[in-house]
Amino acid sequence: MLNLIYNKNIMQRIRSLMKRTTTGTACAVCGLATCLVWLLGTAGCTYMHTRTPGDRISYEEKVGRQFSLEASTYFRWMDDPEVLDFVKDIGHRISAHVIGTPYEYRFYVIRDSTMNAFAVPGGYICFFAGLIAQAETVDGLAGVMAHEICHVEGNHFIRGQKKMDVANIASLAVTILAATLGGGQGAAAGVTLAQAAQQTASLHYSRQFEREADREGVELVQAAGFDPNGMVSVFKRFHALARLNAADLPPYFYTHPLPADRIYEVEGWAKAMRAVPRSKPQLEAQFELARITARLRTERFDALAAEQMAKVEKNPQSAQERFLLGYLHLKRGNLPLALEYLKKAFDMDRSLVEHYIYLARAYDLSGNLVRAKELLEMAYEMDPRNTLTEVFYGDLMAKGEGWMEALHHYQRAVILNPRSSVAHASLAKAYERIQERGKSYYELALSDKCAGRYLKAVYYFQKALKHLDKDGREAKLVQAELEWMGVEE
Repeated sequence: MLNLIYNKNIMQRIRSLMKRTTTGTACAVCGLATCLVWLLGTAGCTYMHTRTPGDRISYEEKVGRQFSLEASTYFRWMDDPEVLDFVKDIGHRISAHVIGTPYEYRFYVIRDSTMNAFAVPGGYICFFAGLIAQAETVDGLAGVMAHEICHVEGNHFIRGQKKMDVANIASLAVTILAATLGGGQGAAAGVTLAQAAQQTASLHYSRQFEREADREGVELVQAAGFDPNGMVSVFKRFHALARLNAADLPPYFYTHPLPADRIYEVEGWAKAMRAVPRSKPQLEAQFELARITARLRTERFDALAAEQMAKVEKNPQSAQERFLLGYLHLKRGNLPLALEYLKKAFDMDRSLVEHYIYLARAYDLSGNLVRAKELLEMAYEMDPRNTLTEVFYGDLMAKGEGWMEALHHYQRAVILNPRSSVAHASLAKAYERIQERGKSYYELALSDKCAGRYLKAVYYFQKALKHLDKDGREAKLVQAELEWMGVEE
């Protein structure tokens, strides 16, 4: 029986609120708001009396970890490697340029069309698929990422909490979380005038923190090799959407106020920075793949495929547009169309490793294992550290040379990218096939943890312990994971 160390009152309050709500979004809003308010309210006194930076960091990590445990039950988390691994790559590229950071950053993607992103104390940063889908450039996406990282580095959430009482935090949290989940005006309508007055004061502090995150974010994103003007472009896009439809603001506005003077200020800072080289074609291609995958998971396939076909017809010489159309059909399972467009894109442009591995995937699923293997071997030569090449090669080996050979490739995929949910899931599959149940559950747990499904990860960690030698290395690793998550047996 699991015994979560955090207070059971969180779950009791969430269940009580869920009984009084009727929609899934409302349940998520109230549950997450209650969790956040309880964590900050009950631990706030602890924060007020911390005496060292180490105490503060420990407190923030506890808040972030326990909030993430609760949040894992309310959101649908994406584990598509084209999106999740890309966002993690961008996040770690940027966070690597924060000098002396005490945080271990964790990046997740929520499968929701909401245009938003948010940071939780302790280094937990979540992007919504809708924001990725609507981003126009990789530099813009990197700008939002840098901004959120600077919120964490500046301790903005906790510093804001010091200036508000618990009741004010409660009203503000409900409004922000409602906006985050797409219920901005509906939530605001349920707030009393007194609470609204408190929120005005709260947003004053929020704008102060936004300015800090903007200024530092511009410097950080430039240091990481991205164009800081991308941040300006994203902000202008949000502002334009707000002007076109003020009754339905992009949710980013509710958690990140965007007055016009703020945009002008960021634009000035960006122009003052030295120019950076254009992003590499490989990164741009990965961004387009992440963007269309985010759209695929949040929009209707028929409309998306028709839009992509129109782009192919408008730009018949574009290998990338044909590749993306073939990729959509591959994800949908339309193998003849996938092969047609992916092969044409491959013939037009062989400079990108993605053109090799996804055409290989299409051949694999169509039964042409020989051609699939040839393409994957060429992909190896181009990029020997590509995680998906190893995963796809492992899948191919499972159909031919057996699961032990597949296991080797999946293990290498995890070594190359230990943060990859799909790599751990594939390794779990191989361990299951060779009757290594304990290791299989352990890898499933790591896969869920990498994707943000923390409570599900706890479940599989517990199952792993039942099958592993209690004195073995793997069992000790599982116990360490459970201890980190705040779980007792």
